[in-house]
Amino acid sequence: MNFDSTQAEAKAKRDAKKAAKGKPISKKKSKENLAKLAEQEAAAAARVDESEADRLAREEHIIATFASQKEQHAHAKDISVRDVTISFHGANLIENTDFALNYGNRYGFIGPNGSGKSTIMKAIAARCLPIPESIDLFFLDQEYPATDTPALDAVFEVDDERKALEAEAEKINDALADADEEEQEALNQRLQALYERLDELDAATAEARASAILHGLGFTPKMQKMPTKSFSGGWRMRVALARALFLQPTCLVLDEPTNHLDMEAVFWLEDYLAQWSKILFFVSHSQDFMNGVCTHIVRCRRGVCF
Repeated sequence: MNFDSTQAEAKAKRDAKKAAKGKPISKKKSKENLAKLAEQEAAAAARVDESEADRLAREEHIIATFASQKEQHAHAKDISVRDVTISFHGANLIENTDFALNYGNRYGFIGPNGSGKSTIMKAIAARCLPIPESIDLFFLDQEYPATDTPALDAVFEVDDERKALEAEAEKINDALADADEEEQEALNQRLQALYERLDELDAATAEARASAILHGLGFTPKMQKMPTKSFSGGWRMRVALARALFLQPTCLVLDEPTNHLDMEAVFWLEDYLAQWSKILFFVSHSQDFMNGVCTHIVRCRRGVCF
């Protein structure tokens, strides 16, 4: 909420108190306050449905442009965008750059401090670029909230995603009966991808897998049962990292994942990410960590990523 809207709301409250006490309020003042409140409510309503990309442009002045794209395959696993320009407060961080992340590759993102790496990652995570809807993307940029939820439950509770996947699979099964041969092939491909994702989220093995990840990041069995509000921000960042690893998104974006980790946890994470079979895109200041994880390096320098 901005300063003007806050003032308008405060005035309206003062006028309401006056009205309750029987004090007169001028018609002009009352109309002005009502108009300002109406504008405020309309702006808030418009923001309910705005995309994350629109929010970034409005609040953080991060804007991405790109060349017109060919129609993407409904079940694409790669990200490929031509002539990308990403700006921050009007200054171009990258300009007219072809950007590609291919399934099965692990990309380390490097560049001088202040070159805008974190901002570019924000733009990717917000889908400011035309990323296929079939690619689920997870950007780890903040710690898990301080709540009463035990650390272990915070990692493996993914009921919302599971229900959405099951509902989509049911719709596809219903649609198969009326689809022609070409449509059936596409629907079956999507159905296979959904079932693979549901297997990854299998409730029967979820707790054991989540516990193993937390153990690798330094959580003892006792700590795994403690509420997240009992941990410092650094340890809650480990919970958030464990959740990101557990979810196994098609594209995982990490900004300095080794921050807040001791050496033992760093070594474990390096081994874990070196086996990542989907898309990994991350920033790290540790050359050794990058050498152990990356299949490719993306350099950001003088407005170009290559």
